Amino acid sequence: MMPAKVSIVVPIYNVEAYLEKALASIQQQSYRELKVIMVNDGSTDHSVEIAQRFLQDSRFMLVSQKNQGLSAARNTGLKYVDSEYVYFFDSDDQIAPNLIETALAVFNKNRIDLISFESELVNHQEEFLPPFELTNLDVITREELLMRLLSKRVMMTAWSYITRTKILLDNNILFPVGKKFEDENTAAKIFSSISKAAVLTGKNGPYFYLQDRQGSIMTEAHNHASLSQLDDRRYIFKDEYLFLKQQNSLPVNYLNDWYFNKLLTTYNMYRNLLIDDNNRSYFRTYKNELLAFQRENHIKLTMQMRKRLLKMKYPLITKLRNYL
Repeated sequence: MMPAKVSIVVPIYNVEAYLEKALASIQQQSYRELKVIMVNDGSTDHSVEIAQRFLQDSRFMLVSQKNQGLSAARNTGLKYVDSEYVYFFDSDDQIAPNLIETALAVFNKNRIDLISFESELVNHQEEFLPPFELTNLDVITREELLMRLLSKRVMMTAWSYITRTKILLDNNILFPVGKKFEDENTAAKIFSSISKAAVLTGKNGPYFYLQDRQGSIMTEAHNHASLSQLDDRRYIFKDEYLFLKQQNSLPVNYLNDWYFNKLLTTYNMYRNLLIDDNNRSYFRTYKNELLAFQRENHIKLTMQMRKRLLKMKYPLITKLRNYL
């Protein structure tokens, strides 16, 4: 067998109901020269036994560690990557059988460092997945990729792109341990470090995202808002903003507008939590930080921003509406 061109890192934590089909979608890739690094992050169900069955395939390896979270598992997997390209896959989802083959063909024909692709939302896993049909390929610069990232025209999740391994290693890029929503600032750092990228669109995936899975990080975040979550979001967004500003990746005015709008939108997401009397001090700190940033950076407010700021300045209005 030829040396693997692509390493796929698969963090595993208590996904026994989904893991077999997820790993099978990797095993059945039409491109065969893969290295699959499964990282068991302290699972307490039967996930390890399922993963061990795939060790009969010499392309698969299994590393186990105490539970440290998704970021730590990805970082552990990265230590074992020795291929030209790396891909981070979530262990409850699936990929089209020709995703890796399609991606490598695009890498080989274009001088690019990263490939971004779409996902298809599904309610259950499939036994047989259709091949991805590429309908459009857009080769873009680093600046255009970052603009699309910040405006949500490309995805920021780690499973939505394949990149050259050296991009992470040469720039010492790791996933932040102990933080939720870690994909966002990591994507910004990776995207800032490339020269050109390709954005793929088409039919059938190529990534099949299992939505509303009980126990998943995103489902829990959506169903159970907390100040801890909000702290993580603020940390991630600020880290992303400061990094991009330091790198001169985009115009400062654009970054300032983006960051302000991000903070304002995040406040809106957690508004009912923040206006609770028990969180008055936290709310005051958040509000003062946001208003100070707006003044210091001369942010031009849209009508929608003005309405949101009005609700923040006068939270009693929101409280009254909640009781009506």
